[in-house]
Amino acid sequence: MTQENAGADAVLGAAAGLAGGAVAGAVATFKAASSLMDRISSGPSTQQFRVDKDTVLKAGTVIHDQWKELERAYKKHVPLLRIPTSDDQVTADVVEAWNDRLVYHTDSYAERIKRYMETLENLSDQLKASAQQYGFNEEEISAAFRPKE
Repeated sequence: MTQENAGADAVLGAAAGLAGGAVAGAVATFKAASSLMDRISSGPSTQQFRVDKDTVLKAGTVIHDQWKELERAYKKHVPLLRIPTSDDQVTADVVEAWNDRLVYHTDSYAERIKRYMETLENLSDQLKASAQQYGFNEEEISAAFRPKE
């Protein structure tokens, strides 16, 4: 967890203790989800991905489609994560900490998803290059790496 996220957690925890009720419940739920996300995203990524001439286009289609689907969902939903300041019970500090953790900081959930999308995009590019090396022509490669509609 970054220092910014630790600070955000402290602000959110303080708000939960002072506000009570629905705000405390929301903060507790958020902190539990935050802890889970930290555990999931902190593990090393050492998986190997092997393809051959018979599987490269199928694998490329799956990876490319998943990347594009995640990209569409990201563009649609990440702007909705930001919380406007409108409730007197929720202070500006809490809203800022919440938004930082979800969207703004380099270790926010939105940024983690963006990095994952970049990983999928890079893998898709590597699979395209592999398909070329296996002798597939541009038409075959374009058909496999076209986003499904």
